[in-house]
Amino acid sequence: MLVAYTNLSHTEASQVCPVLELDGRNVQLRVSTPNHIGNAVKIEVNDTMSLGEVCYCRPEGDGYVVWVELVQALHHVDELSRLARALLT
Repeated sequence: MLVAYTNLSHTEASQVCPVLELDGRNVQLRVSTPNHIGNAVKIEVNDTMSLGEVCYCRPEGDGYVVWVELVQALHHVDELSRLARALLT
């Protein structure tokens, strides 16, 4: 599975990266840039946006493997956006 990954602690753009493992509230990803432990991150897949914190990062091959502890998830993001736009008009 591929996800959009954004490190909220930096101004870099989102990157698409593969999920290596999903274990409860933890997700392991392969990313192209290093991440510091404690960085806030956003992970988006399909119609769900999750927020989390980097708890581990190590170099591997030409990238990095990060473990993210997921803290919050918001489902049906597209539907919520349409509702918010309707309320503003």
